Amino acid sequence: MSYKNIVVVGAATAGLTAAAELAKSLPETHRVILLEANPAAFWTIAALRASVQPGYEKEIVRDVNTKNVFGDNTRHIALNSTRVIDIKEDHVVVDRDVSSEIQGSRFNGTGTEIPIDRAILALGADYGFPNRISKSAKTKDDIYADFQRLQSQIKAAQNILVLGGGPTGVEFVGEVVQVYPEKAKNITLVTRGDHLISNGKDSFVTLSSKLISQLKGKGVNVVLDDSISADDLSTGALESSTTFTTEKGAQIPADFVFIASGGKPNSELVKAVDASVVNDKGQVVVNPDLSVKSSSPLWKRYFVVGDANDAPVSKTSYMAGTHASATAKNIIEIVKAEAKSAKPNTKPAPPQSGDIIMVPLGKWGGAGYLMFFTPGSWITGSIKGKSLFLSNFTKFFRA
Repeated sequence: MSYKNIVVVGAATAGLTAAAELAKSLPETHRVILLEANPAAFWTIAALRASVQPGYEKEIVRDVNTKNVFGDNTRHIALNSTRVIDIKEDHVVVDRDVSSEIQGSRFNGTGTEIPIDRAILALGADYGFPNRISKSAKTKDDIYADFQRLQSQIKAAQNILVLGGGPTGVEFVGEVVQVYPEKAKNITLVTRGDHLISNGKDSFVTLSSKLISQLKGKGVNVVLDDSISADDLSTGALESSTTFTTEKGAQIPADFVFIASGGKPNSELVKAVDASVVNDKGQVVVNPDLSVKSSSPLWKRYFVVGDANDAPVSKTSYMAGTHASATAKNIIEIVKAEAKSAKPNTKPAPPQSGDIIMVPLGKWGGAGYLMFFTPGSWITGSIKGKSLFLSNFTKFFRA
């Protein structure tokens, strides 16, 4: 039997959520094809713990294959190490020959054309290793080796410099202190802002104060309103101990540097195909239902979910999953309506209900902001720090 394909690109929170929702409810005429460019799926929320705690790297990586994602005796397909390299009106092109794995696809000599009925682009954002899989990793063992190398470097480090006072920088410090409390006094976190997480004018000012208090209480040196150029620096051990001079003249020794910069939307592919649908922030412009906003027929089958779109919500795993589920339901509605030659009753993606953020410091420290109050270490640890929502990842896989 030939199927119409709903292609989902990306196997992080958004892609996995969409694929699961679609597989559950699509009519028998359709199948899901989940494509992941990396050699495995990866739970970024727990990546910082895996950077420090030996053995934890194996908790955050799962195989992407048909059996592990969709189970036995299924029409749906999941492939890893399969990168989309071109987008057309009625098909996508991937970078390897998968014609034997996907009935109805065609290898054209350089890539495989996969027909689409609809497609969800869950492209994510690039934060660099360790918050994303290293671009050099070709196998699951490569991913493990990258984290094990980082763990060894952190264990050996005498002085650790963290550049960036957002959630990534703060959480990384918390993970190091959790495993190596004796290193706290030799960790320096530098941020150009006069708060952590907060810009000083938002709802997160109290959150910042709690985090600063906890970090300083552990002995961590927190440097606010100052900066060190990260040009030519990358996360990892330095060749030798180096003394860095901040913009204001402070001198900070380090033999290990962690770069906690913001992410960049993975929209290069879309921009190469049609730059008119990408804004100046690198985000793909979408309609309220997260379909690509364009009058061109090229995009009439495409939706963009998660970090790579310009939907006015925080770019969090929670919102990516919420929007992926809503998009999958809209596609199911479209498919069923088209089968009856009816007009689909699609709905806009749900708005964000309020500011929510949890910033753990290890398993039982940290602080958060939950719309109207700022929980401290115990609540933050109970909600996020202890588990890092790992079960929200593993539930998508059979093993």
